[in-house]
Amino acid sequence: MSLRARLAYAFFLLAAAVGLLSLLLGYVVFRNLVERDIALDLSEVTGRVLKALELTETGPRLRQGDVFLGTHYAFGFRLSRDGVPILEGGFSPEEGEAWRTAKVPWKEYTLEVYLRVEEYQRALGTYLRASLSLLLPLLLLAALLGSYFASVLSKPLQELAQAVENLSALRFPNPLAPVGERELAQVIHSFNRLVEAVRGALERERLLTRYASHELRSPLAVLRSQVEALKGGLLPLEEVLPHLESALARMERTLEGLLALSRAEGDLEVDLIPLELTSFLRDYLKGQEGVRFQRLPSPEVSAGPGQEEPGLAQELWVLAHPLLLERILDNLLENALRHGAPPMEIGLGAGREEVVLEVRDHGPGVREEALPHLTRPFFREHKGGEGLGLGLALVEQGVKRLGGKLEAENARPGLRIRIRLPRWRGEAADLSR
Repeated sequence: MSLRARLAYAFFLLAAAVGLLSLLLGYVVFRNLVERDIALDLSEVTGRVLKALELTETGPRLRQGDVFLGTHYAFGFRLSRDGVPILEGGFSPEEGEAWRTAKVPWKEYTLEVYLRVEEYQRALGTYLRASLSLLLPLLLLAALLGSYFASVLSKPLQELAQAVENLSALRFPNPLAPVGERELAQVIHSFNRLVEAVRGALERERLLTRYASHELRSPLAVLRSQVEALKGGLLPLEEVLPHLESALARMERTLEGLLALSRAEGDLEVDLIPLELTSFLRDYLKGQEGVRFQRLPSPEVSAGPGQEEPGLAQELWVLAHPLLLERILDNLLENALRHGAPPMEIGLGAGREEVVLEVRDHGPGVREEALPHLTRPFFREHKGGEGLGLGLALVEQGVKRLGGKLEAENARPGLRIRIRLPRWRGEAADLSR
């Protein structure tokens, strides 16, 4: 039996149990009310007969006036002494009819009063039939609602199962939509993170393979050609050694860069927490000499309505990790110091839906055609320059982990790197205290 069928069956059984229990309780309550009415009515007719009886010299008799007039009860009585009937009146119980009897002493006699209760039992039966006739449509409705809610509850699980099947075949599914149930939402959130982790691992593998083959091909070719020239006696050893050392050094730098990329990807697997950016930036700037803060003008932040005046006094919340954010800023400042010129500036701004961080130097900048390639691993605008061309690649990895976007443009003078992060508007006020 499928989970959906089990859920529907469980919902139906629960609804049936609740319905039957309600019916039983209602029947018990109504029956108690009927029994109370029977007891009250029997007591009333008994009192009526007792008031009408009188003892005369010839024996007991009813007073003038008919005791049965003015009443809707069907009842009768018998007055007896020592089991011998003395006086009778009204209806007498017959076989197959429903009657209730009350016996009370009267002088030296015994009075028996009979009350016919068929109408009461008929009312009780009518109530029971009406309740059963209502229970059947309610059970049908419960079955339909159970099937619907089972479908609603099992749909995310079916989507999750299909997504797991796709992932097992390395067909990466789209992120599953969040649901309202907390436990199921946590499972879906964890699965989405798992998909991104597997995707990232495969991307890292392809990245390392591609760049390893690309970056190591040239020094390996140099090594091979120089070794063959040395073996053939075409070049002396002292002339070949510098080329061999240069090729080996380049291979070492390339391998160091690949390992740095791999370690950086592993460092990104941290839990993001709500972080107040202005206080973080205030503390960060205390340890940075030669770096000044710049308030970003609103048009650079957002062109939409509701722009805000940002600054170090305003609380700006993002989802981040302090160590990850420090590494991003360290790489940006190191890149600006290596390829640009002072002064270094860090800008901060905020829009309604985003927070913007900028790092700018006042150097020569880069060629416009090189801007789209700055975040590509091992890209260097000038091949003879310092570094491996990994700084901005590592920064972009960190920014993507924060759910943000990296932009690069010439600031004339200098290069401006802009980071746009989603603004966190959760329970920031509580977290700040």
